[in-house]
Amino acid sequence: MKKTLFPCLALLLAACGGLNKNTVSYQMSKYDSAQYYVVAGEGGTKKEAAATAMANMRKELLEHTPEQGQSIIDDLLANAKVEKVWRDKSAQQKHFLGLAVLPREKANTILIPLLNQADAQLAGLWQQFSSPADPLADLKVAYQMQPVVQQRMALDDTYQFMQAGRSRYRPDVFAPYKTIFKEKLAAVLVGVEITGTQSRELLTYVVDALNKMGLGVVQAEDPDQVILVTVETDIDNYSSKKVDGLIWCSAGASVSLIDVARGATFARFNVYDRAGTSRLADCVRRSMEAVGEKAAQKTAAGLEEYLKMK
Repeated sequence: MKKTLFPCLALLLAACGGLNKNTVSYQMSKYDSAQYYVVAGEGGTKKEAAATAMANMRKELLEHTPEQGQSIIDDLLANAKVEKVWRDKSAQQKHFLGLAVLPREKANTILIPLLNQADAQLAGLWQQFSSPADPLADLKVAYQMQPVVQQRMALDDTYQFMQAGRSRYRPDVFAPYKTIFKEKLAAVLVGVEITGTQSRELLTYVVDALNKMGLGVVQAEDPDQVILVTVETDIDNYSSKKVDGLIWCSAGASVSLIDVARGATFARFNVYDRAGTSRLADCVRRSMEAVGEKAAQKTAAGLEEYLKMK
C-alpha cells in the first residue's frame, strides 16, 4: 500500500476517545487515504479492539447517512474488515488497538448503482409531467418523485462521505429533481374565501397553513385558481350560570374544499371551540383563534390527501 499522510485523521480519531493517537496515526498513515477509509478502535483483547473498530466505523457511517439511506450501511460494512490489531505497548495495562478498513472503490460499487437507479426512476417520472402543464396531475407525479428524491439525497450524503475529496455524485443530473416538488406545489393556486364573524382572524390561520405547505395562495376571484377553500364562521356568547362575570364564547367554522375545474367539493367539515373570560372581546378572540388552528390543520390535511390521490 502506498504510504501517504491521512488528511482526515483528526476526524477519524475524534471518536476514538483515549487512544494512543501517535501510535494510531502512524498505523493509519500506512493506508492511502485516497483509496481507503480507516477507523480505529480499542479494547482489552484483540477481539474487543477489532469489534470496537468496526462499531466505530458503523457509528460514523450512520452519522453521515440520513435515515432514508441507512439500509445501505450493512452492505458497506460487509466490504470492510479489520486488517490490523496490535498491542499498545505504551499502556500500563494490557490494551489493544485495531483498524477497520473499507476500500472506497468497493463502497462505490455499492452506492453508484443505487444512485443511477434513483436517477433513472426520477427521469422516468419526469416524463409523466403533462404538456401543457396540468397543476393537479403534475403534482401527483411530484408526490411520487418526493420519496425517491429523499432517498437519493441520503445515498448521496453517504457517497460524499466515502469520497476522499468529498465530491457529490452527478450533481448536475440531480439538481432539477431537487426543486421540482416545490415548483409543482407552488403551481397549484388555492383561492380562499372566508365570510362571517371575525373572519379576518381565521383567514390568517388558513393562509399560513397553505403557505407552509408550499401552495400558491390567491384571491377567491382569481381565474387561475385550482382549489377553492370556503369558510363560514359564527360566534355565540352567553354569560355563565355558575360564575358571576364570566362570559363564554362559542366559535365555529364550516369549511369546504372545492376542485374548481371539476366544480366538485371533495371535503367538507366543521370545527368548534369555546373560551371563557371576563371580557367579551377576549373570549371572542380566544375562541376564534382555537377554531382557526383547527380549521387550518384540517384544511392542510384534507388538501394533502386529495392532492396525493387525485
